[in-house]
Amino acid sequence: MARLTSPVRSILAFSYVLTLVFAASIPPGAWIKRHISQLSSRYDYIIAGGGTSGLTVADRLTAAFPQRSVLVVEYGDLENSTAILQPAVTVPDPRYAFNILSDPEPGLGNRSFTVTVGKVVGGCSAINAQMFDRGSKADYDAWGYVAGPEYQAAGWNWAGLLPYFRKSTTFTPPSANDVKNYEYTYDVDEAYGGNGPIQACYPPFQWPSEKIMRKAWKELGIPSPKEAAGGQAYGVFWLPSSQDPKTQTRSYARTGHYDPAANRTNYHLLVGYKVTDVIIGHAGVVNKGFQAQGVKIQAVAGNSSAVEIHSDQEIILAAGAIHTPGILQRSGVGPSDILKAANISVKIELPGVGQNFQDHPITNLFYNLTTEPSPAAMAMLTNSTLMAQAQKEYAQNRTGPLTLSGGNSGAFLPLSALTNDTGSIISALTAQSPATYLPNSTHRSILEGYASQLAALKDLFSSKEAAVFEYPISTFGAPQAFLKPLSRGTVNINPTDPLAEPLVSYRTFTNPVDLTMAVHGVKMIRRMFATPSGKSLGPVELTPGDAVKTDEDWRTWLQTSVRPSFYHPVGTAALMPKSLGGVVDPSLRVHGVQSLRIVDASVMPLIPGTHTSSTVYAVAEKAADLIIGDARD
Repeated sequence: MARLTSPVRSILAFSYVLTLVFAASIPPGAWIKRHISQLSSRYDYIIAGGGTSGLTVADRLTAAFPQRSVLVVEYGDLENSTAILQPAVTVPDPRYAFNILSDPEPGLGNRSFTVTVGKVVGGCSAINAQMFDRGSKADYDAWGYVAGPEYQAAGWNWAGLLPYFRKSTTFTPPSANDVKNYEYTYDVDEAYGGNGPIQACYPPFQWPSEKIMRKAWKELGIPSPKEAAGGQAYGVFWLPSSQDPKTQTRSYARTGHYDPAANRTNYHLLVGYKVTDVIIGHAGVVNKGFQAQGVKIQAVAGNSSAVEIHSDQEIILAAGAIHTPGILQRSGVGPSDILKAANISVKIELPGVGQNFQDHPITNLFYNLTTEPSPAAMAMLTNSTLMAQAQKEYAQNRTGPLTLSGGNSGAFLPLSALTNDTGSIISALTAQSPATYLPNSTHRSILEGYASQLAALKDLFSSKEAAVFEYPISTFGAPQAFLKPLSRGTVNINPTDPLAEPLVSYRTFTNPVDLTMAVHGVKMIRRMFATPSGKSLGPVELTPGDAVKTDEDWRTWLQTSVRPSFYHPVGTAALMPKSLGGVVDPSLRVHGVQSLRIVDASVMPLIPGTHTSSTVYAVAEKAADLIIGDARD
């Protein structure tokens, strides 16, 4: 990978050359609040987090209620860097991401890993690879199955979310020429038809090897749906980028949901501050119990004290699956043992806060494709002349290789496509007690919820309509992501310093059935390259190479090579009943606390088999409707 260092730097350097090109479309940011003195003492709504979900909800609330005030508190800054806008730059800039290190992972050789989440206005949507697909219908129906009838009735399933997927985005079909050149397929009526702020499209370029790899997967008998975003996300298919087709630049929460709304007089965005905790008091004599009354916020830089800002309507947590649990726990809402260890008084015991943590583990096999057709991506990255040509084409015409981001197709395979022995995997799962592979201190309610998840996962593993592994088609390697892990991690405050970054434990492969499935999954890559089309690329496997042959070899290699995250953290404030370890009710209100909701990826009870960006937008759009519908006079 060292040889990529110089080309990646050249791409980053090129992004700064584009500053003047993009400057006219970037607002000056004069309305941004950068100091507590610029704020009011009270707002109707306060949103913790100016990322994907926070900006979506703020946009909808300020539009629906022009006379009501909304404050968004964001840890990072509003950045006008063109490195964010250019699609080809998919390596997260460290300035825009938190520097968190996970706990040593016992299932991965006790290695620690960087936990990458956005630290900028726009959050993860500003630094992700722009892969804008959805999971299968079965994935979202499993949410309602796991949570129960009340949640199903509230629309936490495919039928209830599809309108919000449509609402969140505008899909622009590719040109007839691009359809002919790249064999793009799509169905606007099946999956889109909305007029949302986030733009989605297929870029006007693909590498020639893309078509060959897609054909190789089809030669294995993998189906190829015309459109996957309508709930058929299994097989080998095209997926759009979150990209503006007019400018071929990143479309993200800032450009879609903040820039058009920034001049609304009822909208304040405070940057460089963090919400440390929620002020929770007694609701009153009539409405007994607890109520969120405001937040404490603190400047990120310096040693200033926390300041209280109060709310007349609701507090909305949108800090993401990594940071939302900490806000709750510091507020006295969470597992009693975690709170007591940090010397925090327990207001509401919610054992599920910070638990049920899920992500997509990923690994990558590397091949030298000796007969890859030209042009080839690696050639561009290692040849300054080719890179200069690509830069010129993008700058002048918005075409060519630099319109590509993370990728636009992949094979999403059910378990039955990987092995004929799915029965033994289901049997091994059935034989498990929910407590066996969770931490010894796991609360009984979380065990009950995990048992419900295991039942749903057995159905998903048995289905041909739910992907268990993803194989993004890439010319930079042969990646493979595990989409339905059984292992569960935790995200909790540091008991010795609750205001510090959280303690993150992915606990990848702590459930041994995950490793068994991962072996089946990774061997599929060799099967793909053994097809006639795969062989035509002249693949020479560099990593792991010929030394890895047996299942035991694969197990050893996976434990030393897998990364625990595909940057899709979810689940730490799950949408389930309290009796099942859940944290929010069907309206996304935190159990036991009035006027407090969560609207980010932490509410997903099961991780869907997809890149999670578009799902976060859909959840946030549904959340906004719920909040608007429940507004008090």
